[in-house]
Amino acid sequence: MYTIEIEKMCRCAKESGMEQNLTFDSREDMINKARVMECLMNQNFCMTHFFEAVDYGEKIIIHSSVREIDEEDEDVEDARDLICKSNVVIGFDASEEPPKSAGGN
Repeated sequence: MYTIEIEKMCRCAKESGMEQNLTFDSREDMINKARVMECLMNQNFCMTHFFEAVDYGEKIIIHSSVREIDEEDEDVEDARDLICKSNVVIGFDASEEPPKSAGGN
């Protein structure tokens, strides 16, 4: 039996509905799930913590540490907030011709 354990359940982990302990029949399934969880936690949670999945053989523990605040980055907003506030619409309109300077034929 293989397990993934979230070492400390921060507020975001609790609110996400993630289970603190998961069990798997295969090591491969455990590793794949831990990679996905680590990625989701680092991208979707509040950015207060950094999450790292550490493999201990039959168990992977997802450790958390408080993210360092870089003084240069204090004024930088979260990318998700910037996208929501932006008035720019990114898309492709096939009815428009690209500018001649775009290098098209």
